[in-house]
Amino acid sequence: MAQFTFTNNTYAGEALAGFMASTLLEADSVKRGLLTVINDVKSRKLILDVDDDIVLQNPSGMFNDQGTTATQTESYLDPVVYEFMKQEQWDKLVNSWESQSIKPGAFSDYEGVVDLSDFLVQRYLTKIQIANERLYWLGKSNVLEASFSAAFPGLLPKIASSTDTYKVNLSGNPAASMSVTGITAAGVVTVSSTAGLVAGDMITFTGVTGSIKDELYGDLTGQSYTINNVTATTFKLQRNYNEVNKRRNATFTGTATAGAFSYINAGNVISVLQSVYAQLDYADRVQPDFKILIPLHVALAYKEAQAARALNVLGAFSEDKKLEYLGIPLEPMNHFFANCIVGARTSNLFLGVDLLGDASELSTVYLKPYTNDNVVRMKARMKAATEVKFYNEVFYLGA
Repeated sequence: MAQFTFTNNTYAGEALAGFMASTLLEADSVKRGLLTVINDVKSRKLILDVDDDIVLQNPSGMFNDQGTTATQTESYLDPVVYEFMKQEQWDKLVNSWESQSIKPGAFSDYEGVVDLSDFLVQRYLTKIQIANERLYWLGKSNVLEASFSAAFPGLLPKIASSTDTYKVNLSGNPAASMSVTGITAAGVVTVSSTAGLVAGDMITFTGVTGSIKDELYGDLTGQSYTINNVTATTFKLQRNYNEVNKRRNATFTGTATAGAFSYINAGNVISVLQSVYAQLDYADRVQPDFKILIPLHVALAYKEAQAARALNVLGAFSEDKKLEYLGIPLEPMNHFFANCIVGARTSNLFLGVDLLGDASELSTVYLKPYTNDNVVRMKARMKAATEVKFYNEVFYLGA
């Protein structure tokens, strides 16, 4: 019959590196090299740079300083410590392990010893990685998984709020925005025409007036939804952008009398990217580590637009499409603001961690030998910070 052992483990120091590195550094964008990682960030870390102009002068036998003043800029990585804590009932944990690990056949066919502490860690590892990815980019206020009290604004809110960032809005593009004349409590939106919209498009609201509320997310301004066309002038809000993975349809209370929304779909994505490309700083976009970061729905729209423009090409709709625009890589981001595009060098986006510090810890404990409670507890303590070095070198397109 199956035999089980459980080891009370605390992973710290060198032994911690594998587990905590997986938790903090195997977030999708980190694995793809879209962030520059700095380890051993134990407290506030200063990121310095010095800039100056160049003045070419007449030849002179005597030294003549060009007379400009070097400008020193500073940014900071302020690490935040947060934890994941989970308690599992022992018998349910064993059953879960059995259902996932035992080969086909009767349970009694398996003989062996298993360290269930490792199983418990692996069970939650991927979800912690996703939560960290969302935290790095969206910040605590936009991540439902984060309930700690410390501030963690995230890269996108920092970029969007900085006065040095080159910012533009889709609302200024008539091909990517539309006015709303009403929204019902059933989530039916009235516009002048739905001719440019198709089912599944992702829209982002701005300036919604009235009493309407999303029952989970409150005010509609700033919220994004997939849509489904109803008539030539109406469409229905199907699912909040934050709920896509959970498959929960949106529900509302109240109504709206006016508002607007922006969107990027297969019909306008080429013109949107043309506008973005024209506004990128030439000195930045020629750098080998410069990327254009786009949400997943924009990546899918771009692939569809490529296929639609290649109807006479064999396999136009059956073959995958390259995610580049005029030689610049387009990086699809699984956890990004909807209808948001960022142009930046990866060497300008920083993630600070402290893998071997005391503030990073992973432990699993079986309580029955100590308290007679038939439960297993897991605790993962993490430490991270994000920052942009030069905001004036970042392009941001928002809704």
